[in-house]
Amino acid sequence: MKHLPALDGIRAVAILIVMVSHVLTPVVPGGFGVTLFFFVSGFIITRMMLSQGFKGDHLKAFYVRRFFRLAPALLVYMLVSGLVMNALGYPVPARDFFATLFYYANYHQFTNYGHVLSPLVITWSLAVEEHFYFMFPIVLILSGRHLVSVLVTAIVAILVWRMVLVYGFHVPTARTYVSTDTRLDSIAWGCLLSVLIDRKHVFLARLAHWRALVLSAILLLASFAIRRDDFRETLRYTLQGAALMPIFCALFWSRAPLPWLRPALESRVARYVGNISYSLYLYHFLVLAACTATISNLVELKIAAFAGAFLLATLSYYLIENPIRRFGSRLARSMEESAKPGVQAV
Repeated sequence: MKHLPALDGIRAVAILIVMVSHVLTPVVPGGFGVTLFFFVSGFIITRMMLSQGFKGDHLKAFYVRRFFRLAPALLVYMLVSGLVMNALGYPVPARDFFATLFYYANYHQFTNYGHVLSPLVITWSLAVEEHFYFMFPIVLILSGRHLVSVLVTAIVAILVWRMVLVYGFHVPTARTYVSTDTRLDSIAWGCLLSVLIDRKHVFLARLAHWRALVLSAILLLASFAIRRDDFRETLRYTLQGAALMPIFCALFWSRAPLPWLRPALESRVARYVGNISYSLYLYHFLVLAACTATISNLVELKIAAFAGAFLLATLSYYLIENPIRRFGSRLARSMEESAKPGVQAV
């Protein structure tokens, strides 16, 4: 599968939105940064699977790649977080570690230290993505040529389910914001666009039109401007997912507009930030917790949080993520080669 450098730039935009919201000002919609991450994940994973004609014999290799891509950096982050928080007098309970390790952090109530949040709270979105990784390959294999219909049905069903929870059961905001059953549609939108592009669907021409981009901008602005809790926890994610479709189509479909956007996202700085975005997503929250506990000056706190996050994320990427990910990719390729007809495993 050919790498799309602009996707690194989109990851950079997503993580910067999250960091600015957490570190500088909550006025910036940090939740949209997470939604953008979800969309990118669905887009990339689906594109990867479709490009290789994904079948049952690819499952092991897929999970090997995912494990070596995500788990090592997360395990080191958990260790560092435990040591740092314990040294600061805020020990992380074992139950919080278990929730992160076994990917149910989005359904777990993490320890609250008052003015300092647990650095493991941020792993809720990793749980949502991990649940997607477990489910989607099976959905892809079973749905076959009906994948578009399955994805559209899932997107509509999750929206209806959110509305039932909010209007029928009056669940708290946190329930719909972090739960897998209410957020998987943000990933499914990315999956859907990837399938449409792969199949050169006739609908792409409408998505790539400038009118669709204008509508996309209106939908995004509406999702940010409307502050009612019931709207934000029901329709907000649907509007944002739909709005991202034309934008991504404009980037990755050859006949689309916005020729200036892709070069900006493919710049060296954007790609660097995008490459370290996973570790940056993790460590910015640990550094923010540590700075909140030790620095009283607000300006110094914000500067230290940004600088510390980039330093630790860079170290994590080059010392842990990249080397182990490459090993995992080699191992997965060898598994795929041995599964080919006429090839014997040594």
